[in-house]
Amino acid sequence: MVTGADGMLGRAFQAILTKHYPSVMVYAIPHEALDVTDRKAVLRHVAEGYDFIIHCAADVNADRCEAFPERCHQIQVEGTLNVLELAAGSNSKMFYPQSFLIFSGGETPIDESTNPDPQSVYGRCKLEAERRILSAQPEALVVRMAGFFGGDEKDKNFVGKFTRQLVDLLKDGRSSYAVGDRVWQPTYTEDLAKNSLLLLDQGMQGVWSMGSVGEASFYDLAQECVRQLGLEARIQIVPASQDMISSGDVARRPDRAILSNERLISSGLFLQRPWQASLKEYLSRPWFQFLFSEV
Repeated sequence: MVTGADGMLGRAFQAILTKHYPSVMVYAIPHEALDVTDRKAVLRHVAEGYDFIIHCAADVNADRCEAFPERCHQIQVEGTLNVLELAAGSNSKMFYPQSFLIFSGGETPIDESTNPDPQSVYGRCKLEAERRILSAQPEALVVRMAGFFGGDEKDKNFVGKFTRQLVDLLKDGRSSYAVGDRVWQPTYTEDLAKNSLLLLDQGMQGVWSMGSVGEASFYDLAQECVRQLGLEARIQIVPASQDMISSGDVARRPDRAILSNERLISSGLFLQRPWQASLKEYLSRPWFQFLFSEV
């Protein structure tokens, strides 16, 4: 079962399960079909007898979570507890994708032993959900993921926002655009799903860290998007202080947060790629051909 199946990560898990695990029966359930905060609706699925529940359903808008903390807690924590009750009733193993925003960025690289220090309502609720899962089901698998891109029109993170904005800039005839210098690991959702499913397939449990090879500032990533889309002659990306760019942020975010892949590597379970290669694959998808067709 995949909750939140029509979101960025949910779509990726569906794609990788279909491609690499064709014999698996997948119940991909979008938010429109199942609100995880509705306990009765969640528990109606007990009879399905899932082997695994991949719990992607969440409110991933950190600024909205900051503005509406009670709703954030209801979705991230109470919703997770409902799914956890379903897992107990159907004897299912839980998989929980965790956000790097449970860390402040004060300590890098971040590995499995790094103490979380969330700076936002979103991060605190996500961390509480993780702890409740591992307390109730020690054999559950939690993967703490770097910041990611993926999902085509569902992409709510930097690449999705920037590429849509880039189309508008080109339509308006803009020749330059300023992007901030916050540093992260741009990681493709399908790479995360493929690697996470390998961990599940191998019976791994507990907490793991996962992110792309390499790091990049938002400025670096924007430049690479422009280069790979063949638009260097039409628009120039210029660097700006992230303090200027982030003035509208409600939720605090780390200026630099890099996850260590050392445990994956030492276990022989490392499938991540350099972020540039994954970005190239992503930007070649039909969605982006359609998006940029007018410009």
